Amino acid sequence: MLTHLRDALLAAYVRGPDHPMKYRVIQWLGRRVVPERGIRAPAHPDLELYLHPRDWIEYLLLRGGRYEPLTLAFLAANLRAGDAAVLAGVNFGQHVAVAARAVGPSGLVVGVEPQPAALLRAARNLRLNGLAAQVRLVGAALGRTDALLPMRWSQPDNSGAASLLDEGEGLVVRVMPARDLVRALCPAAPRLMLLDVQGFELEVLAGLDPEHLPGILVVEADPEFLGRAGTTVEALFGRMQALGYVLRALTGAAAASSAALAETNVVGVLPGIDVIWVDPDPR
Repeated sequence: MLTHLRDALLAAYVRGPDHPMKYRVIQWLGRRVVPERGIRAPAHPDLELYLHPRDWIEYLLLRGGRYEPLTLAFLAANLRAGDAAVLAGVNFGQHVAVAARAVGPSGLVVGVEPQPAALLRAARNLRLNGLAAQVRLVGAALGRTDALLPMRWSQPDNSGAASLLDEGEGLVVRVMPARDLVRALCPAAPRLMLLDVQGFELEVLAGLDPEHLPGILVVEADPEFLGRAGTTVEALFGRMQALGYVLRALTGAAAASSAALAETNVVGVLPGIDVIWVDPDPR
């Protein structure tokens, strides 16, 4: 009871009126008062999450804002009961939880994440919402071939932003081809795969099985991260099209360039796959 009351009071203060010292007060509270797991607060329809104000995305949600609302709406609209989905990059678990709610107890969501802190946060949020049973969390990264690669630890202000392209103190992670992951955990090709892998997108695409592709492929097309990997948005688009995908934005608009993409995500759709596109201005 006292824990819920504390969380409710902290969440109410974060969402309350601004004042000149408010951000500094919230950061102080984050260090001294907010528990390590975060504050339990509503973050999406029918979902509560543990959110910590030190992470800028979680702080945004605590303030009552939204993060990638079109991507979340697309997942909810295009995953059905009993479907399988693979999400590479789970962060604190919001996208995985929305996907798990959509596929229901008869479905399967595989969340792939190399950072231990992010996996633990996602697992806690899935348990909070009673969604752990239909999710398999995998501590690995996806790539072209089996490998062991160094990876810097994620930063406290965004636990999901770590990249295999970063240098610095960290850990060694297993990289595995997506075809092996799907073969091991999914009875059939997943209906949907989402890649938020911070510049490693082309490597993941090279590890797919062309004979068992996901019907819908949602890929982050961030020019900055792709540039750090020595490639371009155009190369990413070309690779997806070579696999047989027709490219669109989340809204269904033509994907002519990264500037045309809502939330920097491009959607690839195989022929014959039905898709529900999302409203570009959700209320």
